[in-house]
Amino acid sequence: MLKALQAVLDDAHGGHAYVTDKEKHGMPEDWRPELIGDCDSFALWCREQLEQLGIQPDLVFCRTETGGGHLVLHVDGWILDNRHKWVMRQEDLPYIWLKIGKPDGTWYAVAS
Repeated sequence: MLKALQAVLDDAHGGHAYVTDKEKHGMPEDWRPELIGDCDSFALWCREQLEQLGIQPDLVFCRTETGGGHLVLHVDGWILDNRHKWVMRQEDLPYIWLKIGKPDGTWYAVAS
């Protein structure tokens, strides 16, 4: 499975360009699965690709080391992130994990 996660992440990084939702869509927040976009667009695009492979990832909202809000994709302890070119272990990232978004659209607070 790790090979599939890295292959999707490689494809995503190969086509990704960071652009804010305000710049691209004229609104402060817009969640579309796109490679030209911000972290949520990147995570949603990766989620679509993994779902086509039969892998059910979760979205995870977190705070980065600078305090900014950030969205990544989580699969069995592995994180796909537009800030990192390699699939990373969740515990190796300096993020504060806040909420998990399930494929059905339900969000849960992460137990601290």
